[in-house]
Amino acid sequence: MAGRRNILVLLLFSLCSAQSTLAATEAESACREARDSVSQQIKAARLKGDISQRAALETRLQSLTERCRGVVPLQPNHDEIERASRLATEREAQLREAIGTGDPQAIEVSKRRLDQARKQLKAAKR
Repeated sequence: MAGRRNILVLLLFSLCSAQSTLAATEAESACREARDSVSQQIKAARLKGDISQRAALETRLQSLTERCRGVVPLQPNHDEIERASRLATEREAQLREAIGTGDPQAIEVSKRRLDQARKQLKAAKR
């Protein structure tokens, strides 16, 4: 009787272990597919020469990779900080593009937008 109970407990334990392994495999597969999709979008943006889109996608890929590895954000407003960080990165790329054109008005507008994005990021980090 005790032998049967031990076998039943071992059988249940092995089934539970197998279920968690299957769930982990499905999660890894979903993460891999999402990362591959974003990577393809990054390649397309690189081919188009779209620097701001590429920067935003690279930030998204990094965030996705962290999430898939199980990194838990320490700050309660992590999403707000991440959004502000992405915006600041995009604004930096836009400023570089404006500097590349040499248009003083576009450069000034880009500088103001970048300053505003950096202020939002600083406020989010508080």
